[in-house]
Amino acid sequence: MILGDIEIAPLAAESMGLRSMCTKVVTPDLTIVFDPSAALSMRYGLEPHPVEYRQLERSLQSIFVEARKADVISISHYHYDHVRPGFTNFRYNFSSQEELQRMFEGKTVLAKDNRENINASQRRRGYYFERDIKTVTDDIRWADNQSYTFGTTTVSFSPPLPHGPSASELGYVLATAVSCHGKRFLFVPDVQGPVDRDSLSYCLSEGPDVAIVGGPPIYLSQFQESHRQTALYSLVRMASAIPLLVIDHHLIRSADWEEWLAPVKDASIRAGNRVMTMAELASAEITCSETNRKELYSNQPPDEQFMTWVASDDEYKEQNRPPID
Repeated sequence: MILGDIEIAPLAAESMGLRSMCTKVVTPDLTIVFDPSAALSMRYGLEPHPVEYRQLERSLQSIFVEARKADVISISHYHYDHVRPGFTNFRYNFSSQEELQRMFEGKTVLAKDNRENINASQRRRGYYFERDIKTVTDDIRWADNQSYTFGTTTVSFSPPLPHGPSASELGYVLATAVSCHGKRFLFVPDVQGPVDRDSLSYCLSEGPDVAIVGGPPIYLSQFQESHRQTALYSLVRMASAIPLLVIDHHLIRSADWEEWLAPVKDASIRAGNRVMTMAELASAEITCSETNRKELYSNQPPDEQFMTWVASDDEYKEQNRPPID
């Protein structure tokens, strides 16, 4: 979509068939790709269906091409559906060190600080990410609470925000605002609503014209009812204040996401605003492949060769590409 002199293009998301929030933003001054990755995962005790693996391969190829053309790559945090791991994993990531280094070669990287306000798991992943790319990038900058100017474009990063509820064991993420000629876009991954009230205050204080936000993981039984209600409150507030609110990611993994989101859409309509998914923002069909995995296996049974791969041990699946051609 076009927002004044800002072009916003979702590249991958749950509503587009994958775990991701990858987004490309173009202004007259630069092209920036946010969180250039996508991933799959076990669900319902089932490995991803061949349809999902083919979508992953296509989307990663597209993300790679767009990242290579970008001036800046932004990393909000170090979960693998947001940044490529630097090791071979065909089971869920289709990743390799070579692919990671080729993607980041010659780029300016604005990334979550891997030393402070970070949990142990992400600190370890962030350390290996820095190690893998530092010899090929032009510049790596820790972007927490920093602002950068590129001509008439300003790219501003939030302080570290909780990955969900306050003091979440999952650590912290960065949100990013892109401003150009009076228009403002806000990218808010993995805040799960937001659940944290300070994260909500940050989003509202930025006053975006368009915001992409990661919704709550209501498909998880351990996601507390109180957190669901707080996330719903936050999204109603945001939908009432932001002209275009795009909600995706964890929320779309639930079969009930549309029903759960109804009060948010109602609030948006009352305020004369809009709510949509990343697929709709990209003018693409909504494709909730993970949510519909049981139906995929039932309606499109994989062949014997694929099921033999599924029955292999984890190490084999990580090192050997699934037979999906």
